[in-house]
Amino acid sequence: MKKIIGILVFTITFFNLYAAPEDLSKDDYKLIMSSQDMRKDKEEHLDINKATKQEMLSRGVASSYVNKILEYREITGGFEKIENLKDIKGIGQATYEKLKKFFKVVSEPKRKDLSINTADDLTLKYFGFSKKEIKELRKYLDKYDRISNNIELKKVIDKKKYEKLKDNINYGG
Repeated sequence: MKKIIGILVFTITFFNLYAAPEDLSKDDYKLIMSSQDMRKDKEEHLDINKATKQEMLSRGVASSYVNKILEYREITGGFEKIENLKDIKGIGQATYEKLKKFFKVVSEPKRKDLSINTADDLTLKYFGFSKKEIKELRKYLDKYDRISNNIELKKVIDKKKYEKLKDNINYGG
């Protein structure tokens, strides 16, 4: 009973201390409006090629995915399409469906070169190589030590993949 009375006294005191004075008219209040629609900002998709770590985190993207997205951008130069999210290890179809609600591709990526002779498996995957293609590439490199030109590369990867990557392939290393 003493607890209830104590809570009641506290509540009455609190409201009396912090309630607005009754002698103020509506004219005494200043209405401040933002020039931005905050709901619209929340609903807009982030540009996956430009969004900062903080922006992604503030929208509710898990830090583990944010780090993977940033790693992908660092290695490849950016996302050509939102579906590239599925190239990231740990992002399957279900996670992709959740993440695509946060992002869109607005700015063009500045694709980095792929050093075909020295790239690790993760880099190859990020550039769109399948496990099978990576295995074939590794087998070719084990046998011949390196790929020296586009003619040799065409023996290892299919024509469509070659056409997509040809301007970004580096044979050095």
